[in-house]
Amino acid sequence: MIYSPLWNKYSSDECLYTLNTTRVCGKDSIETARKITRIGYTHSRPGSIILINKNEIFDGIAAASLIHHPRNAPILPIEPYFLDQETLFEIQRLNPTGYQGIQLLLVGNISNSVLMYLNSLGFSTSSIKGRNHYETACQVFSEVLSEDKDIKNVLIVSGEDYRYGVAASYWSAHMGDPILFVAKNNIPSCTLNALIKLKSVNIYILGSSDIISTSVEQTLSSLPNLNSIDRISGNSFYDVAVNFAKYKSPSGDFGWNKTSRDGHAFTFASINNPAAIVPGSFFAHMGKHTPLLLIEKNAIPNVVSEYIEQIKPLPKTKPHPPFMHGWIIGCVDDISYPAQVGLEALLSIDHH
Repeated sequence: MIYSPLWNKYSSDECLYTLNTTRVCGKDSIETARKITRIGYTHSRPGSIILINKNEIFDGIAAASLIHHPRNAPILPIEPYFLDQETLFEIQRLNPTGYQGIQLLLVGNISNSVLMYLNSLGFSTSSIKGRNHYETACQVFSEVLSEDKDIKNVLIVSGEDYRYGVAASYWSAHMGDPILFVAKNNIPSCTLNALIKLKSVNIYILGSSDIISTSVEQTLSSLPNLNSIDRISGNSFYDVAVNFAKYKSPSGDFGWNKTSRDGHAFTFASINNPAAIVPGSFFAHMGKHTPLLLIEKNAIPNVVSEYIEQIKPLPKTKPHPPFMHGWIIGCVDDISYPAQVGLEALLSIDHH
């Protein structure tokens, strides 16, 4: 890769592009999320919009299953006690049609004053909130269950370390499978109660036994309505995201299964800006339907680069589709331009 010291002169809020990457960035996660919705809704309207507290990443992860049809709902993070004017303007531009009469879903720890303000503007609202993020996830689960009595797959992720569970939000947005949280050595009662409500369930655990213990897995394995259980593991959260992108369940109805040399697209994000990662799960729901891959600010982890090299189409004398593409979430303070150029080189099918 050719390096130029001039790359360091780019301003932090400049959205830089390459041939095969598109960066979505704002001055903060709130603005970045608005830019995602402006890309996603150019000729259509969402059924609802999901509002989350920008500081509550776990609530955002849990809310991802509400993105899926029939709501077709993007996620917009906001301040917990007020709604900024730019986000309000974007909500008004999107003008959600309403699903079951609800236009705006406030998920997690958001002040009632925000809900009442939105009501005063004529929006129909609903709040989904538990005493903590474990209970909020269970409340989201109940909401999904009320709409789809045939839930088969549930993702179990860490409620203590979001880094190992954030990739679940992209699959959940893509397919609507709900997410529930556990601690390393404990399963909250509401999580168990939610699982028992299902006639039959396939459980998928994200993270190694260092993140979610074998004792928790054994307890889940003893559920009377369990159909199957599997773990998508890895030595790091970079590994887990890659292994999830590769994963296909034995039944074939769960997992991205991105393993062939084909024209795949991914969303790339830095784990250090989680409030922007979750709104990016919209790209797993519409457009190129992308899994999430995590990278560092200034480097692409070996597990990611090796994976892309394994699945990218081989170069052709006369290049033609399929091509690769990458959405990059965040500004150059999150993912540097040299790292973006490195992704460009990896994704390009013009050379290896």
